Amino acid sequence: MLRRVTVAGARGLAPLELELGAVTALIGPRGSGKSQLLASIAWLTGVGSAPGGDQVSVSAELNTAAGSIRSIRRSIGRSTEPKADPVGHPTASFLRAKDRLTGSQDLEDGSVNQALAVRLNGHITSDAAAAEALVGAVEDCCTGEVGGELVLIEEPELMLSPQAQRHLANLLRMLAESGNQVVYTTRSPAFVDAVHAEEIVRLDLQPSGAVVRRTESKPLTDVQRLRLAAEFDHERSEMFFARCVILAEGRTERFALPLVFRALGHDLDAEGISMVEVGGKANLPLVAGVLRDLGIPCVVVHDTDRGRDPRLDATIEAAVGAERVVRLDPDFEAVTGIRRRDDKVLAAWRRFSGATPADVPAPLRRMVDLAVALVAPDGG
Repeated sequence: MLRRVTVAGARGLAPLELELGAVTALIGPRGSGKSQLLASIAWLTGVGSAPGGDQVSVSAELNTAAGSIRSIRRSIGRSTEPKADPVGHPTASFLRAKDRLTGSQDLEDGSVNQALAVRLNGHITSDAAAAEALVGAVEDCCTGEVGGELVLIEEPELMLSPQAQRHLANLLRMLAESGNQVVYTTRSPAFVDAVHAEEIVRLDLQPSGAVVRRTESKPLTDVQRLRLAAEFDHERSEMFFARCVILAEGRTERFALPLVFRALGHDLDAEGISMVEVGGKANLPLVAGVLRDLGIPCVVVHDTDRGRDPRLDATIEAAVGAERVVRLDPDFEAVTGIRRRDDKVLAAWRRFSGATPADVPAPLRRMVDLAVALVAPDGG
């Protein structure tokens, strides 16, 4: 298994060093170098052509079957170090999106590639058929006792229904649990989740160069995993692809706050902002911490809950920063004028569905201003 990969000189990818796990999900904005990183790893392992660049160097630390660690390296250009072919590299399959959907994929190496070749049998009737054949090929490898292989996939979600995406994501996890290693780029929430946030690697470009972000390695407790598993479905996992996330306690806020944005002339989807309810105030610092580690800005909205232990409020501020917390005193109902005995979701719809800017309470206006500033070109 590849433990650590270092890439320098690949066109469109700033120099970086990256730790890899049994499953690694590469996310990030367009142009951050996700596909070039995948292509660089494929070239290192001998299943892809050299990525563009005048002086490209790719190296990795490799765990061998005997449990020892050794290094492999490949380079081109004017490097003063000798060029080395990756002798003894792990068996690998590289499934580039445009190639596997059009039939130009080289299907000679790796068990997944070979299984896909059998499934396609030289005939691709449509992009959707080729995409579905990938699901079948991974199924075949999961039941065929394949082990010790590296599988690299660019955007496995392409041309698949939401149900098929979730099925493929589960198959890839099964493949990894059978002693293989899976690395993929994705734009789909079906292939990332908060429970396995340690598998997510976010690539970003800053003026100073490439930035690799991932969650802290400290493992989640059983209670934390259970809370995340209970609350975070694939719809909520859209937050990993957002430019900014609004975190709120419950479903009333989740329903009402997009209406508040609309009243102030903003469309959440158009601006790349996700509205996420976390299933209770106690979950806010946990989720905010995951987003912070991945460099995804967020704004937290929560009730002050007068008379309750203030330590949770302090924990939330520590996770996201006090300047990005909007506190509703004492709660959402009081700030918006909704009576407690009302159906809160219905009352929130009546309150904000036709609202004008003048109808928006000051704390909610501040929430919108914070989020819009964060997605602005020079936002913080």
